[in-house]
Amino acid sequence: MAINRVTFPDNSKIETFSQSQQQLIVNQNPSPLTANHVVGSTGQPFVQLSQNSMTIATNNASNLVGAQIELPIDPTILQQNNISPDNAFVAMLSPGRQAWIVMEGIKSVNTTDNTVRLVKMTNIDGEYMAIGRQTTETANVLTPFATQSVNITGSGIQEVEFADGFRMSMKATQPMTLTTNVVNGISSSMITDQNTMSVNNYRYLVTTNLAAVAPNLNQMTSVIQIPLNMQRVMAMAAQMGVGANEAIVIGISQRTVQQNPGGATGNLSPNRRVRRRAASMRASRPARSSTTLPASAETGASDPTTDPTTDPAPTSDPAAPASNSGGTQSDNPAATQLLLNPTFQAVNGPTAFDPASGRVMVAVNQINGEFILTMQRSTAGTTTQGGTGGNGTIGTEGTPEGTPEGAVGASSGSASGQGGITFTMAELTSLMEQQRMGSSYLAAAMMQAASGGSQI
Repeated sequence: MAINRVTFPDNSKIETFSQSQQQLIVNQNPSPLTANHVVGSTGQPFVQLSQNSMTIATNNASNLVGAQIELPIDPTILQQNNISPDNAFVAMLSPGRQAWIVMEGIKSVNTTDNTVRLVKMTNIDGEYMAIGRQTTETANVLTPFATQSVNITGSGIQEVEFADGFRMSMKATQPMTLTTNVVNGISSSMITDQNTMSVNNYRYLVTTNLAAVAPNLNQMTSVIQIPLNMQRVMAMAAQMGVGANEAIVIGISQRTVQQNPGGATGNLSPNRRVRRRAASMRASRPARSSTTLPASAETGASDPTTDPTTDPAPTSDPAAPASNSGGTQSDNPAATQLLLNPTFQAVNGPTAFDPASGRVMVAVNQINGEFILTMQRSTAGTTTQGGTGGNGTIGTEGTPEGTPEGAVGASSGSASGQGGITFTMAELTSLMEQQRMGSSYLAAAMMQAASGGSQI
């Protein structure tokens, strides 16, 4: 085979070997999707490095070998935006045209000729654009717990990953900021199912400035991805007495924000500032003999200083929405501390396990609250998906539509009906080694088998 190299006027290139003759059509899109909608890589913000995007169409080419897409990057633009060349990417537009997908594993940057590439491709159909990340870190950009907030633009899809691998993919209708912290300790009273136990002894607390106090204000779809410590799971399974031929179910549970915990109905009383002003105006007026209601009644509230049926407003409520020092309501109903439900409830949405990242994933429609990984002995029959490093079992719900390729679908393999992923003990053993050795595990296992079983 001979290499096929096509160079375009803007110095972008396409290179590939092909097992058969193929047709190639390339165009430019002068109005691409903005670069702040990025999945596949964390950190922010991302900016556009090229004015146009490149669209590539072939006649369903599936015979390409070692294809490369190369886009030029201007060193001046990188310098103006404080972007390191290592933080330049060729991003591919998602099929739904809602986000740019970054594939860090097949990215290559050449600072000699100022280009960024996608390499090792077998299919090049799609839309591509050069983008840059304005961070000092390269490769994995992790957000620290508690000390740093993440800005969500309120359109498109964005991702954020924290120090231990806890990751969220989000699409929201309103701009917001979020902060995540780890809270140590899980009380036994927080988990109502006696057959279920928490994998870890800490909770992920996610708080946004919208605080879920007005659920209809921000319609969001999010995928929570929690890292699974296989070694800890193996130790807990042994403590539970799970046999070698048995299985366990791993799931995700959430403590959500309480909505109207006091059960209030009807019109709410005005804030204290309005009441104080009304009381001051009433005190300065002469006494009246008529039965006309006082001025404060115009707002639908009685005087808290004279009406024994009215409770005075509390001076401090850590779970109440925060306000500024002037006493006026802030633009967003932010809360400094969430008032959560007392117990965790299983998230019964589509659940999956990604063996490449070692994370359990579930879709939720509200991220405010606390999340934990749960574990229980499987009471259903298990079937192995086969192969070293198997990914668990697809249960009665099957693989839901939209589940990423290579992920495992949801299972309801527990007596309580809790959804989750079913793992056999053999799969856990294999996944534990894979988590410890990374991508070299399978090759090392095959080398060990080929050398007569001696450990390498």
